[in-house]
This record gives sequence, C-alpha cells and structure tokens, in this order.
Amino acid sequence: MDLLPKPKEQALQTGEYTPTIHTRIMLAADTAPGALLYAQMLQQTIADQAGLSLDICRGCARDGDIALTIDPQLPAGHYRLTVAADGILLAAGDDEALCNSVQTLRQLFDLSGAVLSARTIHDWPDMATRGYYFDCSRGRVPKLSFLKQVADRLCRYKINQWQLYIEHTYLFRDLSEAWRDDTPLTAQEILELDDYCAARHIELVPSLSTFGHMYKILSTKTCCDLCELEDSEKIPFSYTYAGAHHTLNVSNPDSLAFVKRLIDEYRPLFRTNKFNICDDETFDLGKDRSRSLAEQEGVQALYVRHVKALCEYIVAQGGIPQFWGDIMWRFPESCRELPKETICLNWGYLPNQRENEIRDIAASGITQYACPGCCTWNCWMPLMDYAYKNNRVMGGHARKYHAVGILNTDWGDYAHINDPRLSVPGILYGAAFSWNADEVSFEEINEAISRLEYGDASGRLAGAMAKLADHHEIFDWSHAVNWIEATDDRRPEILAQVEMSRVPAANAAVADARSEILATARTLPAGHKEMVQLLCVVADSITLWNDIGAYLAGEHTAGDQAGTALACRLEQWFYRYRLEWDKTSRVSATPRLIRLMNAWADCLRGRAYGTVQAPGIRT
Repeated sequence: MDLLPKPKEQALQTGEYTPTIHTRIMLAADTAPGALLYAQMLQQTIADQAGLSLDICRGCARDGDIALTIDPQLPAGHYRLTVAADGILLAAGDDEALCNSVQTLRQLFDLSGAVLSARTIHDWPDMATRGYYFDCSRGRVPKLSFLKQVADRLCRYKINQWQLYIEHTYLFRDLSEAWRDDTPLTAQEILELDDYCAARHIELVPSLSTFGHMYKILSTKTCCDLCELEDSEKIPFSYTYAGAHHTLNVSNPDSLAFVKRLIDEYRPLFRTNKFNICDDETFDLGKDRSRSLAEQEGVQALYVRHVKALCEYIVAQGGIPQFWGDIMWRFPESCRELPKETICLNWGYLPNQRENEIRDIAASGITQYACPGCCTWNCWMPLMDYAYKNNRVMGGHARKYHAVGILNTDWGDYAHINDPRLSVPGILYGAAFSWNADEVSFEEINEAISRLEYGDASGRLAGAMAKLADHHEIFDWSHAVNWIEATDDRRPEILAQVEMSRVPAANAAVADARSEILATARTLPAGHKEMVQLLCVVADSITLWNDIGAYLAGEHTAGDQAGTALACRLEQWFYRYRLEWDKTSRVSATPRLIRLMNAWADCLRGRAYGTVQAPGIRT
C-alpha cells in the first residue's frame, strides 16, 4: 500500500514523468474558482518534495504541464489521474473529486520526489460521508490554528465531514456562568473555521448536547432548575461524577424552549443544514424531578418525545437532525416516530464490535451512520490496534446494512488528557476504511501512515507508536482518576481491578518501544521530529502512572521516601506534559487538572492521603 486511502483502480505504466522549471499547473476553464486552492496545495507540495516553483495558470495545458479539469463523462465523486511522460492529467466528475485527485497526486510527489512512475488511477469513495468527530468539551479546547491544521489533514486524506462536540465550551451569550472558568470557542472562530473547511470540501456540522451530558450548564445557579437532579448546583465537581451527569428535566415545561434557544444561537454559524443534537447517555432520566412522569408514561416515552420534538424543530427549519443511537437502539421501533430526515449515529468501539446495533437500526428504516472510534479516551497513548480493528469492522457493518456514512469519534473523557496529535493514526484508519473497504493489514497501513503523514523514510514510526500503545497502561487514567476521587473504603476495590504484577514487563515494553521511536528520528524530516519529544513524554506518562499504581498496591508508609520520589517525578513530568498541551490547546480546563495532579503529589507525600482535600476534588 503506497497511497492512503487506497485507490480503487491503479495500473502502473512504462515511463516516468519529471516536471521542469517550465512546467505549469493548469486549471481548465471548466474548473471552479475554488480550484485555485487545490492548485496551490499541489504547488507547495512540489516545492517541498521536488524543489521546483511552478506557476499556476488557467487555460489549455501544453506538453509537460499538470492539468486539472472537470470531465462531465465521469460520475460525481469519481476522478481519473493519468501520469505520463508528457504530462499529468487530473480529470474529475465534480469539484470535490477534483480536490481529492489533487490529494492523491500530492502523495505521489511526497513518496517519489521529482520523478513519478507513469500510471493511471481511477478512484471513488465507498461511503459518501466520511467523518471525524472531536471532543471540545471535557477538558481540552483546541486553538483555532490547530483546528485549521486538522482541517488540512482531513482534506489530505479525503475526509469530508467534521463535528466538534460542544457541551458548554461555546461562548453562549447567556451562559457565562457555565463557561466562565474555561476558554470557549467564539462565534467568529466557528465562522472562520466553517469557511476554512468549506473551501476544502469538509462539511463542518454543529454538535451540541441537548439532553444528557449537560453537566456544566445544569450545575449553574442560572440553569439548575432545568436539571433532572435537584440541588445539582450544590454537588461538588469530580470527573467521575461529571461524566455521568446531568440530564435535562423534560418534565419542566421550560426545558425544551431552553435548548431550542441554544440551537437557535449556535446553528446559524454553520452553512450546513445538518445539526447533531447528541441526546446520548441520559443516565439521570426519570430518576428525580421527572420520576412521577416516568412512572406514568415510561422513561422510553420521555426520551422519544424530547428527541422527536428537537428533530421536528430542526426539520421545520429545513435542517437534517442527527442523534446518538445508544438509547434508541434499545427500542428501535420508536425510530419510526422521528422525522424521515433524521440520521441515527450508531456507535460501537470494540475491536470485534458486533453488528446487532447497526442491523437493528437498519431494520427500523431510519438512516444511519456507523460510528467507530479512534480509541483515544482515557489513554496516554491511543489503542491503535483497537482503533484499526474497530474502524475496519464497523466499516464492514456500514456497507452490509447500507449506512450512508461513517463518523469516526475521538472523545476526551476525564479531562481529555489524550494529546490530539496522537489521534492521527486512528483518524487515518477511519479515512482508509470509509473510502475503500479492501482489506489492508495493520502493518501495511501503519507503514503508509509513517511515510505519508510523518515523512518517515523508514516506514517504521507508526508501528513503533502502536507498540507503545500495546496495552502497556496498567494503572490507566480512568483508574487514577477514580482512585484519587474515591473515599478510603473504595480505593482498595479500585486497585484490585488492576493487575499490578504486570507493571515491570509493561514498563520494559514501553522502554523498548521508546527506543524504536528514537531510532526513527534520523529518518524523520525536520517538520515532524517534534513527534519524538511528544512520544517520549507519553512514554514517561505510562511508566510513571504504572509505578504510582504499583506503589499504592504495595507495602508503603504515607510520605515515605519512595512516595516522595514519585511525587517529584509526577511534578517534573507534568511540567513537560503541559508544554505539549500548550502546542495545540488553550488553557481550557487545565486549572482543574492542575489541582488534581497536585492532589496526587500531596497524597504521595503523605499529605491528605486518606481524603483528598485539594480544591475542586470531590471526596
């Protein structure tokens, strides 16, 4: 596999193509004005890889030129790329396919420099919608500059839909109490990102929690009356608690109008007609303020009525609503009550994810996306093998049951400690299998990622990253958070869930993987060597937390020498971790994460060990 995604049809020919200083990138008269951007992308790649500065023109190509044109004989979404000794022709059925053809040609120059082997490629996607979903709410809000880098990457690998998950991290005009301790995205930033994405044929779709997962909003004094749980504003924060609460009280007649106002403020920022209302994991529904109504009508009826009302509201405005399907899958017949325009987002994240949920939603007659995952959440290093298998199998389910799209998810549970730059392999697995269902081995796709994404001439970096991720997190982040936030009587139970005897072997494996990563530094180009520093920080993350878990499970005295040494390691490591955070993300919720890390260091030193007393930590 040399190109990613793998083209449907490719045939090598005899001969070679070499551009010269007289070569021009020619836009045919039938190309849209926006095609200038694709030509500029190609121009920059040729400058980087072949060392030539080519002019861009519009008109008829001559021998030796690179021509971009629209061919009405090709179906929409299809392109044909011809590399011959006397020039290159990129012909596409529509503008998006033309953009995609340029990305393929850019990869050829990335791999071959100034001399390209002659070939013909005819290519088109299996799935019309190939999406990526990124969490911007649970601790990490990316900088706009980084979001634009992500958009460039999505375009490069032919991903054409993107959603940012928002709970409270958009600057709603009347919700300052919810976002006052965060660094939310602004309207102007969303407008700018939407414009940036549209130019690259990426549909930026708004995604907003409107039922469950409204913890920050419904914990405020401003909005607490709308929460299912009474006195929600009085419950101290903890990551453990916030991840499962709060749900909107649908028995309150003001609740529906409230979320409609949020939609009305947020939706106009996007040019798409789609809107994801989320409505997943409504854990609290019917358990407090709406209990009596749930006893009368059933929790299912309460759920369906709220989802239906929001979907109908969006459809009435000419929109296409989307929602997560984890609740509705339990009673898929209720999908028939929703407007026909509605799209169910059907997620499942296991390496061998079963088809049942996709099958049952398909039988209900509703349109759906299959939603695999990058398997990044609660990990210092994403589980790359899991992500590869999950994307491959979910892509198969999507095709078997005629899903109209794939949306590859990237969550940030428990403070979003997972660095978004490490999501890239998972994103590219999704790009590969949503475009082309052909089987590609884990080793083969990782070699392609190494060469194309990281510029690694050895093709080994992504494979070494996968070894770093290969189940070496014994005392993982979810256990670390649960332990520090637990009461004394629960802490032994949490430690008992972890096989601490595996720590020495796991840490040795991490050291071996780190050595492999360091060995690739020589074959990485200058622009990608920063990955080595990031991966070394991540390697330290894994071994440090494994050692902390082993220390807690062993015989120790609070504040002993070993505990103090671990506290020092923790503080030194966290300093370097925060330097990496700042490269991609705003301050976001780091003050809360800092308090948690300080609480850990204090516990290791024997201060407040029995009960965590740091501000913001719920005991």
